[in-house]
Amino acid sequence: MGIVNNLQLYIAIGLPTIAVLASLTVSLFQISGIREDIREIRNDIKLLTGKVAEIDTRLSLIEERIK
Repeated sequence: MGIVNNLQLYIAIGLPTIAVLASLTVSLFQISGIREDIREIRNDIKLLTGKVAEIDTRLSLIEERIK
C-alpha cells in the first residue's frame, strides 16, 4: 500500500520534469521572437529618423533660397 513501484516513481518525477523543460523551450522561442520584433522596430525607427533628418535638410535649403 505504501510502496511505490518504479513506473509510478518515473511518472511522478518524469512528467513534471518534461513539462518544465517544454515550457522553458517554448519561452526561449517566444523571447527570441520578441527580440527579433524589437530589432525590426529599431530598424524602422532609424529609417524614420533618417527620413526626418533628410526632410529637415531639404527644408533648410528651401528656407535659405527664400531669404
